[in-house]
Amino acid sequence: MSKFKDKIEAIFRSKEIRSKILFSIMIMIVFRLLSAIPVVGITSDSIRKLFEGTELGDMLSTVSGGVLESASIVAIGLTPYINASIIFQLLGTVIPKLDEIQKEGQDGRRKIQMYTRILAVPLAILQSFVIYATLRGFGLVEQLDALHLITMCATLTAGSMIMMWFGELVSEDGLGGGSSYLIMLGILSGVPGTLRTLYQTMDPFQKWLYSIIMAVMVIAVVVVTEAERRVTIQYSRRQRAGGALESYIPIKLTQSGVMPVIFASAFISFPQLIGKLLISRDISETVTNISQRVLDVLSNAYISNAIQFVLIVAFSFFYLTVVFKTDELAENLQKQGAFIQGIRPGENTSEYLRKISVRLTVVGALFLAILAILPSILEQLGLISGAIISGTGLLIVVGVILDIKRDVESMVTVRSYDKYL
Repeated sequence: MSKFKDKIEAIFRSKEIRSKILFSIMIMIVFRLLSAIPVVGITSDSIRKLFEGTELGDMLSTVSGGVLESASIVAIGLTPYINASIIFQLLGTVIPKLDEIQKEGQDGRRKIQMYTRILAVPLAILQSFVIYATLRGFGLVEQLDALHLITMCATLTAGSMIMMWFGELVSEDGLGGGSSYLIMLGILSGVPGTLRTLYQTMDPFQKWLYSIIMAVMVIAVVVVTEAERRVTIQYSRRQRAGGALESYIPIKLTQSGVMPVIFASAFISFPQLIGKLLISRDISETVTNISQRVLDVLSNAYISNAIQFVLIVAFSFFYLTVVFKTDELAENLQKQGAFIQGIRPGENTSEYLRKISVRLTVVGALFLAILAILPSILEQLGLISGAIISGTGLLIVVGVILDIKRDVESMVTVRSYDKYL
């Protein structure tokens, strides 16, 4: 208890940490205020009716930041930015020029981020129009004239850009990852209402069972997210009493964090939204029938879970190739005079690290995928009557909280060393 108290005191003694905490809280307040301002032409009831009885609304709400059903000026949230990120990361594997830019280090990342922001604008406009056109096709909203339609699309696009800006501000001046932080806030905002509703409908056995399951899932997420393999390295040029100086390379079990889960949700929701649009417009009988079949297939809980499982695993391995550059790491180790005992520097070291990271990613990806679909499976089996928070939402929330914890602990450690300098 005294250690915990000392940590809290150390956090609030640091002006920088206090500023980051207060800034993150301020962003949270502004975000929730914006989510309460309605947009012209669309109502929350119309969106609720559009996605009623399907998981599409939950998926879109999760990746947007949990505010889609509010029909506010930030309703589409971070979805365009996330989709733009997916597009550029996929294109980087097939377009050599983009791959070269990504390898330029910090400057390359800035360029890709700038291109992502630019692409997010037309995607936001397109998504705004698609949502309105779908609602209008089903007769859930009134026909808007040109001026009101432009106003609605411009407002939703501006709200999405503000969310994207907030995410970058939090990354720079706040705690945790910016986009993930905003998504977490949106998910948590819906928990109290869902919790109250479910506990009113559950019998005592289901309440106990669900509480135990949620506790086990949270503990499992924490353990696996924090798990890492430490590869010992030695520095031939740095000596200490007794031999060469040793250090280690930490390789996490989940290298990419919760991003594969977010990307999989965004990826699987796109064809469903397009299918809804095509059905609402009734272009032709053939198009309507095909779209309805696609929606029926994706609405099947078992098929949807299977697709989500595969996508999470696929994005986990894709992110491994993007995040963990073993060739660059092996080259940097060689330049620093560092080596892994029993492994030759250079290409052999890179291959050794690659094998370890792939093995860890297999376990981590399977865990993320299973946990993301577990609440849905339990609901289908009748063990629980509903989920307070989806598996995807739980992974995001716990992952972001752990990121914030690591950021704070890192800053506290740095401050404790500064006093000896």
